[in-house]
Amino acid sequence: MATVTFDKVVKAYDNGVTVLHDINLDVKNGEFVVFVGPSGCGKSTLMRMLAGLETVTRGQIAIDGQRVDDLAPREREIAMVFQDYALYPHKTVFENMAFGLRLRKTPKAEIEKRVNQAAEILQIGHLLDRKPRNLSGGQRQRVAMGRAIVRNAKVFLFDEPLSNLDAKLRNEMRVEIKKLHRRLGATMIYVTHDQVEAMTLADRIAVLSGGYVVQYGTPDDIYNAPRTTFVAGFTGSPPMNLLQLRVDGKRARAEGIEVPVPDEVLSRLDAAAGQQITFGVRPECVFHGDQGESLPGETCTLKARVVVTEPLGAETLCTFDVGGQSVVARLAADARFEPGAAATLRISLAKSHWFDASTGNALQQRRAA
Repeated sequence: MATVTFDKVVKAYDNGVTVLHDINLDVKNGEFVVFVGPSGCGKSTLMRMLAGLETVTRGQIAIDGQRVDDLAPREREIAMVFQDYALYPHKTVFENMAFGLRLRKTPKAEIEKRVNQAAEILQIGHLLDRKPRNLSGGQRQRVAMGRAIVRNAKVFLFDEPLSNLDAKLRNEMRVEIKKLHRRLGATMIYVTHDQVEAMTLADRIAVLSGGYVVQYGTPDDIYNAPRTTFVAGFTGSPPMNLLQLRVDGKRARAEGIEVPVPDEVLSRLDAAAGQQITFGVRPECVFHGDQGESLPGETCTLKARVVVTEPLGAETLCTFDVGGQSVVARLAADARFEPGAAATLRISLAKSHWFDASTGNALQQRRAA
């Protein structure tokens, strides 16, 4: 196990483009941290700098307190699992897993011991004599993970390892990676654009956007206390509803919408009437008709029209139009509505969110559940 520290790390290219800005992150011993964000946000570049595959323009990266950004990749005691598996097609599973150890002149008996132990952990002992072409995508990913495990590295890095798998295999491999982390107790850093992977795997999540870390916290922090509209709109499946309103006294309004504004939020706003504000509410806090009659705490009612209904088996997602703005509700499995039908929505305000419309920053100090 090991700690990892990014201290004011900057990455800029010769053409003057800066892709990472003053990254400050700490990863604790044995922690599973996920870098998540849309394509081009800098998450893979940040991992590649830790691995030594990209140079650091400014700042420092340390493992267990020792600066490593000036060390060669092989000197950093890091093992990496790639998106494309990177297996040698002409070598067997055993040979692929043993390859790095042989380069380091590890004794033969130790190689066999480590490979067999890793194969047992990953349940691929029966595949050791096969070539990669005879393996499924999930089996190849297990071999790639096994090759990393035998290294006994201080830090394990995963660069979008499940993106080439189908949905069923991704779900299965997520479980296997979580079990692997629990069994090894190792420090792991994982890059993905899939926020579901981030939420289910991470001890802490670093959300990146435009080369900045916009929030770093537990999955509960990220989901229940987003600091910006970007984080609110990126996390959750489906993500948070974000409605554009204008402040009018102690209420915020738009066509078909009227929501009371908390005093805490009003105190942080410009006193001028008509200021624009963003109201956020998760789909599970939106109810149809009398579903929300017995909700505890304050509620508000919206007049809406049905746009589309998506039955998902265990639940139904329904998209409504409210005065030209879209609101998604997570409803019961048997909920069915005709497109265009009038509807009444009730919103629980207990877990609602308010953001500055111009900056996107939260106007409330929310705490995770």
